[in-house]
Amino acid sequence: LSSGSRRKSLFAGIAFSIAIFISYFFMGLGLYTAIGISGFTHTFFIIVAILAIFVGLFNLKDYFWYGKWFVMEVPLSWRPKMKSLVKGISSVPGAFFIGFVISLFLLPCTSGPYIVILGLLAHVATKNYAISMLLLYNFIVILPMIIITIAVSWGIATTSSAERWRTRKIKILHFIAGMII
Repeated sequence: LSSGSRRKSLFAGIAFSIAIFISYFFMGLGLYTAIGISGFTHTFFIIVAILAIFVGLFNLKDYFWYGKWFVMEVPLSWRPKMKSLVKGISSVPGAFFIGFVISLFLLPCTSGPYIVILGLLAHVATKNYAISMLLLYNFIVILPMIIITIAVSWGIATTSSAERWRTRKIKILHFIAGMII
């Protein structure tokens, strides 16, 4: 939005989302390949199953005791740096580049479900099926970003109203994530 053009903000938001998609996809593909090459798929599957239980329980903890001990989100200490990186971007190529940078901040915080999915895929899927599921998973990951981008660029919502909604619903979002995982 800092570009002053709705059209430019739309394309910048989509470029940002596509960069997240590409970086997550290739990180996932690399991890999937490493798991497959290692030959530890069954062992990894057991470890991932245990990890999934903990990630799900930690998300449920955030529903009941949000903010206590730790949260299953990007750490509060990282957020100012992420916001400063994103704030000054007003070009489509800049948004695409910063999407890759931000994905490095996001991946450690969102890797729980991703590692669970990769563990399941490494255990039961052919490579082609795994790739198609990674494509679908990562599309689902960026879909909210695209929806928010469209809503903000078309004037349906503002970034502050989207943030207020997320803040109001954060506990329920953790509950849903915990139950799914």
